[in-house]
Amino acid sequence: MLKIHYSLESDLQNGITDIAAPEALSIQVRNLVLKTAKRKKVVRGEVIAEHPAKFGGAHHAACAGTVSDVDYHHLAIKCSGEEEGVEPVDVKSLAPGLEMLRALQGLGIDCAVLSSPADILVINGLNPEPGISVVEQLLKDERETLEAGLELARKLIRPEKVILAEAKGDTFSLAGVENRYIKPKYPNSLDALVVRKITGKEFPSDTKVMSVMDLYDLGRVAMTGLPVTDTVMTIGDRNYRVPLGTPIRHILSTLGMEAKSGDTVVLGGSFRGEAVYSLDEGVKKGDHALFAIGSHVFPAVQDATCINCGECVLNCPGRIMPNLISRYAEYEMFEMAEKYGLNSCFECGLCAFSCTARRPLLQYIRFAKAQLKASRQSEQSQGL
Repeated sequence: MLKIHYSLESDLQNGITDIAAPEALSIQVRNLVLKTAKRKKVVRGEVIAEHPAKFGGAHHAACAGTVSDVDYHHLAIKCSGEEEGVEPVDVKSLAPGLEMLRALQGLGIDCAVLSSPADILVINGLNPEPGISVVEQLLKDERETLEAGLELARKLIRPEKVILAEAKGDTFSLAGVENRYIKPKYPNSLDALVVRKITGKEFPSDTKVMSVMDLYDLGRVAMTGLPVTDTVMTIGDRNYRVPLGTPIRHILSTLGMEAKSGDTVVLGGSFRGEAVYSLDEGVKKGDHALFAIGSHVFPAVQDATCINCGECVLNCPGRIMPNLISRYAEYEMFEMAEKYGLNSCFECGLCAFSCTARRPLLQYIRFAKAQLKASRQSEQSQGL
């Protein structure tokens, strides 16, 4: 079998460029608790939805304007161009604990990793996927912001040691942080594999991991007191700061890019990202790249029959059998998929990327996980 080296290295071009807010935002609100309504005026940074998870971060309007449409899936805001925004919150003055966590949640920070102590905090400083350079860009240009985020993280997690895992050859550093170097080859950037490389253990209970992107968001909130209303994305060979909810059509138009009929536009990386169904779809939290892939570049993914070539098994870092698990998922035999290692999947996407038959293996696996989660939540709500 030919082993392909999927490099995580990148050539940084200049700094981070701001993309102006569009005329209207399209914000995904599925499974969120809405805090606004149609025809209501909102200011920049106002809470428009809350996350139902115990420590999930709130969602905010990235511009001032009027809610023009809302349904179960999306909320649209027609931007007014006004500068009015919410008042900042002095997070750093709050006592570490529940009060600070709730304030951070209200400012859009997912606080799950911050909600309990750990002996070791690992900062994942590798680019998440090939073709994405956001992490290197932030380490290069935003050290002050990252250290402000780390200060808050230290207060809440109280680690004895903080380790920055970065690519061999990089020379980035953070104050009071130990550096460890990892070969910049995908999927070495996955949190589980980074922690194993650093600690020599799989899923150690005394270790927590944060991405550089999450640390950056935490630092911006700490320094400005304002909520998270944008994301940094790699598009082409540069990085851009994009307001959350910005339609993909606006980004392509602003950057002079084109997506022709039959092309695939992906939010996120080429391995773990998701193809969008419409160019009117808006950018979400956690979207750190945008790729426009020509229809001639890769064979189309299809619900073809598995040919049992074994490529997905040979490439799997989780040491499971994606071919078998995906077939159980395809036929809605979710408990059997779980029995054969569904929950050991890192969702790295290598199985689907290397599939000779071009089966949507990662999509089947995500589908099975989502169905099992929904089923168990339903059982809990019914007291079963």
